[in-house]
Amino acid sequence: MPTPYPSFSIFIETSNLEIAAHERLRAALRSIAAQEPPPETAEEVVLLVDGTIDSRRMDALLARHPWLRTRRIEPGIGYGDQKALGAALMSSSSEVLVFADADCEYQPGWLDATLSTFRDRPEVEAIAGETTIDVRGPYTLATALFFYFPRFSNESEPSRARGMYLNNAAFRRSLLSRVPFPEGLPVRRGQNVLYSRVLENAGVSIWRVPRARSLHSPPEGIRAAVQLLFWAGRDTWRFDALVPTPPGDPWSGDYEPYDRPAGRVGKIRRRFRDLAREKPTSLAWLPLALPIAFATVASFFAGRATEAIVETWRRRTGPGDRPTETRATS
Repeated sequence: MPTPYPSFSIFIETSNLEIAAHERLRAALRSIAAQEPPPETAEEVVLLVDGTIDSRRMDALLARHPWLRTRRIEPGIGYGDQKALGAALMSSSSEVLVFADADCEYQPGWLDATLSTFRDRPEVEAIAGETTIDVRGPYTLATALFFYFPRFSNESEPSRARGMYLNNAAFRRSLLSRVPFPEGLPVRRGQNVLYSRVLENAGVSIWRVPRARSLHSPPEGIRAAVQLLFWAGRDTWRFDALVPTPPGDPWSGDYEPYDRPAGRVGKIRRRFRDLAREKPTSLAWLPLALPIAFATVASFFAGRATEAIVETWRRRTGPGDRPTETRATS
């Protein structure tokens, strides 16, 4: 008989609810409630609350999921800092800390795959699950082509990865104590890229677990998608200055951390191929999806160009005249 799972806690941030509908959180909690082992067996399942959710909705969620606990935090704390704060607040008795997001639905077997990997492989300290977007129409097809997440690999065995997504990741507490999650990074997104590089530089391997699957909601509308990709473009320009890539591994922490390295256009081409194999009928929506995909990809490169211009200006004006960095937000 297999030995019991390691003790664990689950942490859910609410920063994403600023850019996602609140029903996403209800779906996320339903998917966690259906896991094996059940969330009742966790040391704690904590939802950070910053005022984004009104009290009536919060009371209804707590009544439906009595295993859920809340921790109140100050409003305006961004995605990456909520992850760092959650890691610091969680129970010290948990061997494993599982990171989840309020806008993801976790597939059957997700928690078992995560915890059993830690149980069966004592050398594993950091786990990356797989996250993708479910294609249900033209807009979700467009987001499946351009957004951060590749398609599921359909593999079964754990393997080395270049990074992780923080909506579906887990760490031994001993690792987080030794290599803490960085706080106050001047990026809106990409904390997963930077922490992946921090771990690589510290000699820590990240292991991808293909059976630990989650479905991420798409951005709430085209405007939100364009804004997110614009800031992603700006952030990627800053990554090397914040945390250099490990020697000999220029793709460490790449936005698609468990696929082969490729440029933005190459990734879209690969996703198109994967979708043609996975859901060939979805390609009938391409005439409506492609303009959205092209607009968001253009926004990404516009963000990179904007940050390049801003950085050039900063270097010319000198450190004393540099504007104050915007605090990391959703």
